Amino acid sequence: MDVHLLSDLIITRIHSVSTLYTPENAKIKRSDRGCWALVCKYEGETVYTSGKERLLSDLNHVVLLPKGCSYDWLCTKSGHFCIIEFESALTASAPISIPVKNGERILKMFRDLEHKRNLKKPMTALESIRDTYSILLALTEARSDRYFPTEKQLKIAPAVEYISLHYNEHITNDGLAAVAGMSTVYFRKLFTSVMGVSPMVYVHNLRIEKAKEMLKSDYGTLSDIAQSLGYPSLYYFSSAFKKHTGVSPSKYASR
Repeated sequence: MDVHLLSDLIITRIHSVSTLYTPENAKIKRSDRGCWALVCKYEGETVYTSGKERLLSDLNHVVLLPKGCSYDWLCTKSGHFCIIEFESALTASAPISIPVKNGERILKMFRDLEHKRNLKKPMTALESIRDTYSILLALTEARSDRYFPTEKQLKIAPAVEYISLHYNEHITNDGLAAVAGMSTVYFRKLFTSVMGVSPMVYVHNLRIEKAKEMLKSDYGTLSDIAQSLGYPSLYYFSSAFKKHTGVSPSKYASR
């Protein structure tokens, strides 16, 4: 499963959450799907075909159907399935089958979502988006290629966490080394080998990325942004930003 695809998936609306039944040998050809869908086939089996790829849909395999994809499906064993159809601007060319270890748990999440929508209480639309994200996150937990940090990454993790929380404060190599519980020399060497940049460059890069986000929105003046990011002056902020991006903060904002 393409984790980057899911991380970029921004759900703007849930169209429907339904439970349907398909008889054996029922089949459909679908071209250029108009919206996204998550399918949990909890009775029987369905096979999705896209190009040369065949994907199984049953209680232990949830199928994600991207907007814009084309496929055929054939119900090989009759039964019910739950489907969530939702809107997102992102598109993809082919369905994705996601193996799950606890299909009953995922099915309950589908059914709970449908139940909440049937009640039509206030905030249902917002809660439906939240619950769909929860299902997607639960599905990633079962991935065999899920990310596991290495021993080196675990050693510098406290420092990375500290930077994330205190990026707009005065940060030093000595302070980060103390947080990670090691000498400054060893910490700098280990951090650089894991992250590909030195600790201070990492802090600087994070500040610039935050600056880009702020410049795209109404966060106040350039001086306000510089102060919010921990720069001693607008001059230092502008100089650092231009060195990193090739343009001044004001020019970046105007774009």
